[in-house]
Amino acid sequence: MKKFAPLVLSAAAMAFAGCAAEAGNPGEVTGNDSAAVCANPDGTNAAIAALAEAITHDLHRWQITSDFYVGTGTYNQQVLKLTSAGLAACGGQCLETQNILAFQDATMDQVLVLDGTHVSSYSFASRLVTGWNNQWTCQGNTTKSGGGRCPFVAHMFDFRNGAWVNPTISAGPCDMNFTHPVGAPSTGAALTSAQVSQLANALVWTTGNGPNPYIAFQPTASTVSIDPTGDVNSPSQQTGGVYGCNALGVVNNQPVNLTGLACTCVTTTTNIPSGVLKATKPVMAPNNYQCVTSL
Repeated sequence: MKKFAPLVLSAAAMAFAGCAAEAGNPGEVTGNDSAAVCANPDGTNAAIAALAEAITHDLHRWQITSDFYVGTGTYNQQVLKLTSAGLAACGGQCLETQNILAFQDATMDQVLVLDGTHVSSYSFASRLVTGWNNQWTCQGNTTKSGGGRCPFVAHMFDFRNGAWVNPTISAGPCDMNFTHPVGAPSTGAALTSAQVSQLANALVWTTGNGPNPYIAFQPTASTVSIDPTGDVNSPSQQTGGVYGCNALGVVNNQPVNLTGLACTCVTTTTNIPSGVLKATKPVMAPNNYQCVTSL
């Protein structure tokens, strides 16, 4: 019987649970410890972790140098964009990933709120571009894995016993962990524990412009973990029809209209116990919604 090494990521956006962790959750970190572990300057640590989870779910692989490139946004700002290879990996559209990438653009500055912090589009874009360059250099200036100082094997997430599966969700120190099976491309055949551990080399891009405590890569013989946090929930993560601070209108990589649905948001900076969802910026991020008091 094949064994699959699960990859654990704590939810930060898209498919992420929880506007704020409830008191008493297993593994919850509180007070000064939480602030230290889950530091989120300019919202970028959580945003990068959100993107890492979206890429895992959408593209089912970490191949940042072949699936993304450095392009130009508003005001000639450098931003990370999907390549044709990246789009092909998720069937032509990567809705979750594209919606998060949209928040790099200068016109989206301070629009997205993650873990109670407004995301600086300038800092987010800068860290992603720097991270991409760092990944490129570490891999030996190649678009393929296996070279330079950062080798890692080809891999595929969320494919098990011949079928695509959803990640397993559990409580984590900052928010909710998402556990993804990982195996060989096409077949999902088992990787060795050393190969699973080596996937840390595919995450160099998450540390652009400094370390990111939300990417706490922790390999064991059968798992690797990163531990982000955040406030963006997918519709599939709703509880009783109530969504969190931000919601991503994407289910199975298909857009879903959430306008007017009930939501709640409770953080250190926001308190909307009974609100409704409203499209954040339909032109730039059409599938991202924010909890507001009224439409």
